[in-house]
Amino acid sequence: MASRYKLATLVALPLVIIGAAFAYAHQGGGHHGRPDDSHHMERHLDQMAGMLTKIGASGAQKSQIDGIMRGAFGDLKAAKQNHHAAFGQLHELLFAPSIDRGKIESLRAGQLKSLDETSKAFVKAMADAAEVLSPEQRAAMAQEARSHHGG
Repeated sequence: MASRYKLATLVALPLVIIGAAFAYAHQGGGHHGRPDDSHHMERHLDQMAGMLTKIGASGAQKSQIDGIMRGAFGDLKAAKQNHHAAFGQLHELLFAPSIDRGKIESLRAGQLKSLDETSKAFVKAMADAAEVLSPEQRAAMAQEARSHHGG
């Protein structure tokens, strides 16, 4: 029973982090009355640092994880900017005098490929960050994450 709990905890932590990452990615980037991405990234990194402190992560661990996640959030910001630009291209294609379905499909397929690559890179960064922690610290982090998200 204890190993099932540990396995569930190890599975839950990345899912919580992925959820936070996608929530971060979909928050405003300086439009619609929301603060810019840098503010959101810093807020998420501060919350994560607080959780790492609560679980007893060392300064070296916190620094390493911050570097990994800061890079991952930067990549999300770039992906979001690219997506925004592609959405503008889609508008141009849809409102053109003639509809080029081939270009529209190419744009759609490119966006799916980009999203998949971004998702893979972000999950890799999360796994890299999780490996910095001991199994006991990951279990404690999972509990902190559940508490933080009301679960």
